[in-house]
Amino acid sequence: MSDSVDFPLPADASDEERATASREIGMRTSIVEQRPDRIRFDGRLLGQTGPIWHFQYLRVYQVPHGFLAAGHDLREPNGIVVVHSDRLESLSAGFAEAGVREFIDDELRFRGHLKEGHAAAH
Repeated sequence: MSDSVDFPLPADASDEERATASREIGMRTSIVEQRPDRIRFDGRLLGQTGPIWHFQYLRVYQVPHGFLAAGHDLREPNGIVVVHSDRLESLSAGFAEAGVREFIDDELRFRGHLKEGHAAAH
């Protein structure tokens, strides 16, 4: 995959939040660049959404070996949550909150990445 994409970091992100985002994203794809306001990595943006539940925002990406959903969770101790799945259809199942799963699936259907009527097994 030759595309690069950014995961935005909040302006007030702590060093711990930046380290969490870098570690979790870096486990699934190659990081190209890190800056205080973003992490650039190999992938392609499929959708974005938020705010929903504790999340200020969520981004969904295709990476060389599957799919990532990453977001800024205002109540998570490390601030950043990253979920991976080999299949796009099951990506949202990595989130415990039903509203978050539904929001992600709706965004992916709207963008034409999931078939109409699809709901991930939760």
